[in-house]
Amino acid sequence: MINTTLRMIFTEDEIHRLTITEYKNKKAHIIVDVHGMKCSQVRRFINNIINSVRTAFQLMIIHGYNHGTAIKEMLADNFNNSNIIEKYQDAINYGITHILVG
Repeated sequence: MINTTLRMIFTEDEIHRLTITEYKNKKAHIIVDVHGMKCSQVRRFINNIINSVRTAFQLMIIHGYNHGTAIKEMLADNFNNSNIIEKYQDAINYGITHILVG
């Protein structure tokens, strides 16, 4: 269901950045790889995902940090959406940010 909805909204390139796992009795899990994107593109892309999916889900954003931290810092400091319940940096891999959406 989520996959179908997002395919109607995003380009083929954007769809290839997503891995979607839907569970019967658990929150869906969406992984998005934003390597090579600019902060403004990431902000729009993530906001569109959050606003398009009409159910609670976990979002894992793979942004990296070895070649700069602009996306990581933008997500931590300047990224907001009223549907976000929690946002946190991965404890082991600093190139990943987790967002819980409800």
